Amino acid sequence: MRITKYILSLAVLIAAFGCERRPLEYFYKPEARIILNVDWSDFPEKPTGMTIFLFKEGDAARSITTSVVDQTELNISAGRYKLFVMNQSVTEIGGVNFKDMGSYENAEAVIAKVASKWYAIMKGVIASSEGEDLPGVGIQPDDLGIAIAQEFTISEEDIKNFQYQYAKWREGKGKKDGDGEAPDDAPVDKDAPAMKTINVVAHNVVSRLHIKINFQNIQNLASVRASMENLAESFLLTQDKTSSAEVAQLIEQWSLVKTGEKVGYVEATISTFALPNGVTSVSNRSPQANVFTVQALHADHKTITSEVFNVGDKFKITVRPQYYRLFMDLEVGPIVLPDITPAENGGGFITTVVDWDELIDITIPI
Repeated sequence: MRITKYILSLAVLIAAFGCERRPLEYFYKPEARIILNVDWSDFPEKPTGMTIFLFKEGDAARSITTSVVDQTELNISAGRYKLFVMNQSVTEIGGVNFKDMGSYENAEAVIAKVASKWYAIMKGVIASSEGEDLPGVGIQPDDLGIAIAQEFTISEEDIKNFQYQYAKWREGKGKKDGDGEAPDDAPVDKDAPAMKTINVVAHNVVSRLHIKINFQNIQNLASVRASMENLAESFLLTQDKTSSAEVAQLIEQWSLVKTGEKVGYVEATISTFALPNGVTSVSNRSPQANVFTVQALHADHKTITSEVFNVGDKFKITVRPQYYRLFMDLEVGPIVLPDITPAENGGGFITTVVDWDELIDITIPI
């Protein structure tokens, strides 16, 4: 009888302690809940999605794309972490190819390129009929918002303390094991405990280049196209600067403003990564660092004239105005156009470049 009573007492005791410990272990997962808040107020518009790139020391990188762009949650294990956020996903940003996105230090956005017949002719390149030898020129990149968090560490003790609180919260909510966890892009349960809140601000790493070209005899101008050499080809996403790589970009859409009967200007603005080597000031910079070539189609729709400007030290740069990384202004000229008899059906100024190369009659140096 004594042995039987002892066994029954021991069973009751084990059962009692087992029930006491159940809330602390039954729902245990070796992870902590992190809340990530992203501020898009310095970006041109709030995106419809974002991608989080999470880097744990010693592990492979992890990326999470979600349509919840203001606040989301991450469930992560113990370790040392770095992370950054970008608008949309790597397949949704136009004009850009992404490189080394699995490396926090080397993640890079590279301007995509296309072949250009007129740029090749202007540069004296003899291209094959298939266009295989045409040099590539950079496409205008879509706005790209990047938000970078400070590096942080989560210890095993942090995980245990969080899971203790989380188990108590789940028990209080009447949740049962097997309910499942919310996906990463589910709305945040604001009532659930979180171990850490991370606040980041997204900034546009794409810049704007505004160009103004002054003309005399502007009544003889039918259209304009131009190229800017040696702009930045890529942006190092976590280093907040451009790389040393260079690319040419074309400016092919202009608006015309007449300030008098024979004088006026054309202007255009393009998206760009701005200047290479992280340059944000042109003080003491070589003029030859950037070559700006302007071609003007005359009112006869046959004559094309060209002029070349060395402008590496001529940009006026504003650092981080709202919505853009840099705003670069450039003004050149005046370019004096010769008198040309207009075409019979010449019409007005053509804002967008068409294929001039079929129309070339003569070239007059300016």
